[in-house]
Amino acid sequence: MTHTTLDLLVLADLHYIHAADDVCEIEQRRSDLGPTLIREAFQNLRKTGARLDALILLGDLVNDGLAPGADQDLAEIVQAARDTGLPVLAVPGNHDGNVAPFAAAFDCPSGLHELGGCGFFFFHDHVAPDHVTTRPEEAFVQFDEAARQRPDLPLIALQHNPLHPPIEHEYPFRPSNVDRILKSYREANLLLSLSGHYHPGQPAHLHNGTTYTTLPAACEAPFSYAHVHIEDRAVTVHLHALDK
Repeated sequence: MTHTTLDLLVLADLHYIHAADDVCEIEQRRSDLGPTLIREAFQNLRKTGARLDALILLGDLVNDGLAPGADQDLAEIVQAARDTGLPVLAVPGNHDGNVAPFAAAFDCPSGLHELGGCGFFFFHDHVAPDHVTTRPEEAFVQFDEAARQRPDLPLIALQHNPLHPPIEHEYPFRPSNVDRILKSYREANLLLSLSGHYHPGQPAHLHNGTTYTTLPAACEAPFSYAHVHIEDRAVTVHLHALDK
């Protein structure tokens, strides 16, 4: 059996605005910090001696991907991510606009990507005008097929929306077909599920053999990021905060 060890730097919800014709009306969001948050989180972890294998970005990297100039803001985020020298794994959020240019900017199409002995599955879930998110049928088919074809490969799911535990709120944070998603993860023996979107975050916890965690928004105090360590099927998630 192959021994798997991975260390991941993970951030979510930067909501960056610089060149875009856009204004964030939510006072607690520091939408001016996006690239700085990436650089400082990377530098801080490197100072601890952490050996990092990849940078993961979990969506809502810009505040409004459809605003004029938002493509320039996304390009700044991409550059900051590339400057770390790490492989960059990114999935879009509901604020990132059209999925195709986002995926092209990061070279991160939906589906399975192998890195360091693990399979990272990128989900580009559909967001309706009322903000209800739904996982499309073809994504279930692709994920189930990947799990069947590679039972030896520890699988990690990356998506923007939180999945577990439930969130009691009038806003539809979790996908409309979340129960089916959880069932597919259980049947695939998923190792880890990483999400953003719910700005308070949700601590890492085991559910049906899978570690689920929702990253707090990096753009809001205490400006959190995570160091995820994987040792075979043991997963630890350490949250850190930036001094802003």
